[in-house]
Amino acid sequence: MLQIDLTFAVVFILVWILVLVLTKVFFKPYLKIREKRKKILEENEQAYKQAIKEYEDHLHRIETSLKEARQESQVIREKIVSEALTEKARLVSEIQTEVRGQVEAARKELQGQVEKLKSELDQKVEDLAKELEEKLLH
Repeated sequence: MLQIDLTFAVVFILVWILVLVLTKVFFKPYLKIREKRKKILEENEQAYKQAIKEYEDHLHRIETSLKEARQESQVIREKIVSEALTEKARLVSEIQTEVRGQVEAARKELQGQVEKLKSELDQKVEDLAKELEEKLLH
């Protein structure tokens, strides 16, 4: 059978002292370091996820701003085109009115000249008729 003597008790106490010393000197610092590393990795992962989320939010805001800017520019462009077409129509109308006025003035002037020339022609015809009549009668 097994005999328990003093050496067994000394070895038992030394093993427990070794376990306590190793726990205090080696295992606890090692476990603390592992825990710190785990915590740092978790914090880094959280920071990474947060940074990605902020990046995506920022990207979304930029895309939204670009979309709004494009829509605004399209509205402004359409407004400018519309104003240009309106201005073009106004200018064409003004020019047409002015041209009609000039044509009418030219028509009246030509009509006056035609009347003047007709009256001159009538006068010349009358003068020629009198002259011819005088030549024939003499």
